[in-house]
Amino acid sequence: MVKKAKENRLKYKEEENYFWKEEYQKMSYQKKVNYWLTTIHQEMRSQGEALGDEYSEFSKEWYETNKNIEPNFDSIFKEAIENISFEFNWNEYYKRNSKILKKDSCSCNF
Repeated sequence: MVKKAKENRLKYKEEENYFWKEEYQKMSYQKKVNYWLTTIHQEMRSQGEALGDEYSEFSKEWYETNKNIEPNFDSIFKEAIENISFEFNWNEYYKRNSKILKKDSCSCNF
């Protein structure tokens, strides 16, 4: 059973790496915006239901990981949030990322 679990984790990691290195890189800008819009909405909903804190996913590590994956993350994230189906609390977002983001210094011009 442990061996099967390790195999499953390895397969998942390989598929995840393939997605980021191959599939994601081929997406148009608008498809990337749609991908992040969907992902962020689902993650915030899950965090809200599980922890009662929709913004708990946002952290320095989260931001840095996404910025490493997507160099245009700031502009894509901003556009995704502009289209999210609820009012996004930018103050809460900045509070979670205060070590790396400042409203007046972020290149995304929120």
